[in-house]
Amino acid sequence: MTEKYVLKRMARMHCARGPNRCKTCKEYAKEKKVALLDTDPDDLELIARPMIELKFEGEKIFVPYDVLAYFDTFEEAKAYARKKNYTVSILTEE
Repeated sequence: MTEKYVLKRMARMHCARGPNRCKTCKEYAKEKKVALLDTDPDDLELIARPMIELKFEGEKIFVPYDVLAYFDTFEEAKAYARKKNYTVSILTEE
């Protein structure tokens, strides 16, 4: 996995408190969407970001990411990525 952009089916994110302590996060956790993730975000500011596990050259690594957009289907997400000239990897649920 060397692409900067990744498609992954996941619950939408709202805040750092998570679904156990936030009503909006709890609602979002009920339905998974396809997220377009930037796995190499700019480091212009020192901000906390969520992390995701990826495989790189056979090894598992953890990288920060930013969510760029959410979609209902992988087809919509792929069409958007093509329009923006992004090369994407698709993470399957394990």
